[in-house]
Amino acid sequence: LLVAAVAGAAVSAAVLMFHEHRGGGDDAPGAPSAPRTPGPTGTRAPSGYRTVRDPAGFALAVPDGFTRERQGERVFYLSAGGTFRLGIKISPPEPGGPAAVLERLAAEGADSNPGYRDGRVTETSHEKHPAALWEFTWNGYTAAEGPRHTYDLCWEEGGRMYDVWVSGPVGKVREAREHFDVAVDTFTVTAP
Repeated sequence: LLVAAVAGAAVSAAVLMFHEHRGGGDDAPGAPSAPRTPGPTGTRAPSGYRTVRDPAGFALAVPDGFTRERQGERVFYLSAGGTFRLGIKISPPEPGGPAAVLERLAAEGADSNPGYRDGRVTETSHEKHPAALWEFTWNGYTAAEGPRHTYDLCWEEGGRMYDVWVSGPVGKVREAREHFDVAVDTFTVTAP
């Protein structure tokens, strides 16, 4: 167990060093990058997170203190004041798969995200399932709040389409990316 913990810490340190040396610094969105290679399904929540088993049919680790809120077909876990928003949507598959879905949403980005910019969709995989990652920056919910950066991973699994995203202030993009990586790495389906 100690060996696994030390190995996990080494991998985390390597990932952080990689992100720091890509350019753009700690608090600036960088070039698109696929989510980290996920750990084994059912990985325990890291320190500062707790695992939730959501009634919508999934489980994942969310930061301590985040609260659940249902908004239509989406489930959100929100930090105090909504600084960070972790969203999950489960739906039937759509024609063209995850990449086509996110490309369409990216093309319509300015319609639902005022000040939409720096949008890019990258094909990737999640747990060996075809997936797509969409990253973008936008003006945020209010002028006082300021610009936000969003990470969104969409994939198909077991006849369903899963979409997990995190948005946070541009000045806290590294923390938002950590929340995103933990959510994606620990996400498991609990019901069909």
